[in-house]
Amino acid sequence: MNETENQEIEIDLLELLQEFKNNLAKIIGVTLLFTAAAALYICALSAPKYSYAQLVDCASLSDRDKISFVNVFNEDAVSIKGHGKMWKEPKKCALFKAEFVRDRNAATNLLKFEFQGTDPDLIKKEGRAYTEDALRKINERIVELHELRYGQEYFNTVRAEMNKINSSLQDGSVTSQGAAKYLELLKERLELKEKNKMLTLIKAELVPNREDEAEKISRTRYILISGFLGLFLSLAYLTGRYCWRLSKKQ
Repeated sequence: MNETENQEIEIDLLELLQEFKNNLAKIIGVTLLFTAAAALYICALSAPKYSYAQLVDCASLSDRDKISFVNVFNEDAVSIKGHGKMWKEPKKCALFKAEFVRDRNAATNLLKFEFQGTDPDLIKKEGRAYTEDALRKINERIVELHELRYGQEYFNTVRAEMNKINSSLQDGSVTSQGAAKYLELLKERLELKEKNKMLTLIKAELVPNREDEAEKISRTRYILISGFLGLFLSLAYLTGRYCWRLSKKQ
């Protein structure tokens, strides 16, 4: 029984392939039609699209903060609002996406902003403006976290030293004059820590781009996709017609 069913399926497949062969001209014609239509629209009717990228090094941010910023910037890309001409003329220039990419020269991730549109000069101008504003927001967060971290360190240091001095005064191991001198040394330590705080602050910065120009986006793949769509639709139509004929025979 199974052998008979397999033979029937094989015969059906052969007939279907023969159906494709008999209509090969139609298949090729539909495929070429879809390809030509896509090529005509892309090359003649639609304006060329350009892409411009900016990279930001924000290695001092935690992974959690990096993800938060990427989500915020990608919300800008989706909502398309609130940033000057870029959003008033979204077709000419718009933030396409923000993501983290691996730096080839260092073991760190760089924040990449990609802008797309039809006006290369506007993309470059507004892309820089958006990136500078994003850089300002990132550095505000970096400074805030840096201040909080050092503030906690100051508090812990002062509390530990004051407890030590208080214990020494109570057990008589140090005099009031010795405690005053110790407090003076503590003050110097805190002043030195304050200087080190500014030296250890690492802000985010733009990564120099050698090719600082908007690049034309290749749209060949869209033409190929249209061609495959035409091929798929023609085969689907012939398959459906073949199955309909079989159902009529039964």
